[in-house]
Amino acid sequence: METLKRHLPAGGCDGLSELRKIAARFEEKIFTSAENQADYLRKISLKMLIMETKSAIENSMASNPTGENQNMQDQGEHL
Repeated sequence: METLKRHLPAGGCDGLSELRKIAARFEEKIFTSAENQADYLRKISLKMLIMETKSAIENSMASNPTGENQNMQDQGEHL
């Protein structure tokens, strides 16, 4: 639930209620597709890791949108 709060916009009681519904659907989907408890935990962990990784990438790109171009310019100055 905490991971979803960080990644999905939600405000007030309605937003929290919507996050709970999303979390419940997500968990049900994983539960029905899992072969056993270990598979269930693996799938949930993997999905959360993917969400965190995507968020970190998006945040780094947002904070440095021209980072790649800047690196190329820096390399050109040293030649």
